[in-house]
Amino acid sequence: MLSPVPLVSVAAIDDDLVVLDLRSDAYFCLPDLALHLVETADGRWAPSSDAVAEGLLQTGLFQREPACPRFSPPPPSRSSRTAIDLGSGLVSKASLLKSIATETWRVNGRSVRELIARSPSLPLRLEEGDAAMAEAQLFDRWCVWIPGQGQCLYRAYLLRAHLASMGHGATWVFGVRTWPFSAHCWLQIGDILLDDDLDRVGLYTPILAVSA
Repeated sequence: MLSPVPLVSVAAIDDDLVVLDLRSDAYFCLPDLALHLVETADGRWAPSSDAVAEGLLQTGLFQREPACPRFSPPPPSRSSRTAIDLGSGLVSKASLLKSIATETWRVNGRSVRELIARSPSLPLRLEEGDAAMAEAQLFDRWCVWIPGQGQCLYRAYLLRAHLASMGHGATWVFGVRTWPFSAHCWLQIGDILLDDDLDRVGLYTPILAVSA
C-alpha cells in the first residue's frame, strides 16, 4: 500500500532539481538535473531517457515504484497577517493553551517525517477560511511564549494541531529555494496563507504539500 505522504519529493528550480528525502530527513540539490527531466500531465517529473533514470536510481534517492498522486496547493493570495483582526473567543483561547501544553514537548528533536505522521489531518473546508484566519491570528499573539517559536517547522506543527482541535484542516506546505539554498514551511487553506507573509513564501517553490 502506498503511503499518503511520499518519502521522496522533488521540485525543479530553474535548471536544478531539489530533493526532499523524508527517510534521511534531508534535502539534496542536484545541479542541472532539471534539464534532463520532463513534466508529466499530473505535475510530476520524469526522466527524459533510460540513461537518466538509471543515474537517478544510482543516487539511492529514487526507486522504481508507483508514485503517490501529487497535490499542488494554489499560490497564496491572502494572508491572516494582513487581514483585519477577526477576533477570537474564550473557547479558542482555551483550546490553544491546551494544544500548546500537550504538543510543545512532542516536537523538539523530531524529524520532518515524524512530525508529519503526528500532525492531525482534517478535510479542507475552503468556506471556513475566515474562521481559520482568526485562529491563526490568535496563535500569532500567543506564540511568543512558545519554546522554539522561531522555527517554522515547529510553529506550523503547533498551529496545525490547534486548528485541528477547532475543527479546521490546513495544508502544510514545504518550500525550497536555491543559491543560496533555504527551506521553509507554512500553512494555508486554499489560497489563504495562515502563518506567514505573502512576500516571504513567494520566494519559495513548493516541494511537498501535506493535506488530509
